[in-house]
Amino acid sequence: MKRIIAISCLAAVVLTGCGLIGQKEGKAKSETTTAAIEASTTAAEETTTEVETAVEAVTPEIVTAPAVTTTEPDGNVSAGGLMDMYPAIYQSVIKTVFEETAANNDGIASIEFGFRDLDADGIPELLLKYGTCEADFQIHVYQVDAEDGADDLGLIGGGHTSFAYDENTGDFVIVWGHMGAASINYFKWDNGNLKSSGSYDFTIDENTPSYEKVLEEKGIRYIDVVYATRYEDGSVKSYFSHPNGETEEFDELYLDYMG
Repeated sequence: MKRIIAISCLAAVVLTGCGLIGQKEGKAKSETTTAAIEASTTAAEETTTEVETAVEAVTPEIVTAPAVTTTEPDGNVSAGGLMDMYPAIYQSVIKTVFEETAANNDGIASIEFGFRDLDADGIPELLLKYGTCEADFQIHVYQVDAEDGADDLGLIGGGHTSFAYDENTGDFVIVWGHMGAASINYFKWDNGNLKSSGSYDFTIDENTPSYEKVLEEKGIRYIDVVYATRYEDGSVKSYFSHPNGETEEFDELYLDYMG
């Protein structure tokens, strides 16, 4: 199944404050154990030679505990620890948002998610779009937090959108299109958050016959995404969509893809 940019209504791109979601994870703690040093010395009463012999006979026994490598010096969970933790944290976020959306909309919910390492720390951020249809979709970005599970960095977009990146710079991109109008919205990581860094607007006409033509010229590439829908009867369908147009279908909320 090939990706299709839906065209039914206009969605604004806005920025909001931060929130928190996900399971809290306690900080790991390091302990160091040092065995006591025992020694005994026999006092010499007659000669200096006897004293030296007694001192040489004292051999302290030292036991050193192996180094603990699961924490950084400041006590925070290490990068390696976060790398192990982030799949479970993001899975919890996705399931929670999906279920809450359905609970608030008579059992109906749609969700789309992908991943991009926006802050270049080796751990991807979660790009999450959810709602019931293109008219009310919201896009949020989540970042793993060792203490709070995941931080919601705020609202950055809405419906009629697709997740992409600029192959020239590596920057994250949201492509928006509706009724022949379109825009490429660029984002950069700045001071702990994702911020808009400009856009390129265009329209589909005789000179520009397709979105794909413009995206190709600008070096914009789609990313892998999973999208799923929950219906009124409780059934769920998921689709793992790849940039080459291939799509895999699942009869459940598919969570195995973690970037």
